[in-house]
Order: sequence, then structure tokens, then C-alpha cells
Amino acid sequence: MKLGALVLVVLLALPASGSEVISVERAQLFPDGGSAAVEVEGGCWLSESRCIRTASEIARLRAENESLRQQAGDVSFTVAIVALLAGLGAGFAVAKLVER
Repeated sequence: MKLGALVLVVLLALPASGSEVISVERAQLFPDGGSAAVEVEGGCWLSESRCIRTASEIARLRAENESLRQQAGDVSFTVAIVALLAGLGAGFAVAKLVER
């Protein structure tokens, strides 16, 4: 039964030549030492090298995101109030000009 399921998975999930992503329509997975099969319908599996590259890219992006957050710093309350008042003043001036 396990051999038949493995053949089924291989036949349904043959990747295009050189592909790192395998599209799966339907498969049965048998975990090592487990007696229960897991049904899979639709989706895709990534190759091991693609998973490793994706994980390292995610780690790099998280580090870059944290660096950008630290560089941005916190906006002080005074700066926020001044920006709000300047925006309100500019809006009021434009409204007065349009009114004429």
C-alpha cells in the first residue's frame, strides 16, 4: 500500500525539469512509524534547497526590517502636533482661496 501511494505521489507530482516547486493534485503521505495516512489535495511542495533559501531570505528581511525600525526612531509628540497644525493651516488657507 505504501509503495502504491508513493508511486501515486511521484506520478502526480512530477516537477517540470529543473523546477523547485512541485504542484500536487492529490497524494497520500505516510509518516515514518505512523500507521495513519495523511490525505493531501491541492497545493505545492518546495524542494529542500528552495526551503533553505526562502528561510534565509525571511531572516534577512526580518533583520532589515528591524534595522529600519531602529533608524526611524520615535516621532516626538511636539513634531506630530506641529505637523497637524501646519496641515490644518494649509487646508484652511486653500479653502479660503477657493472660496473667493
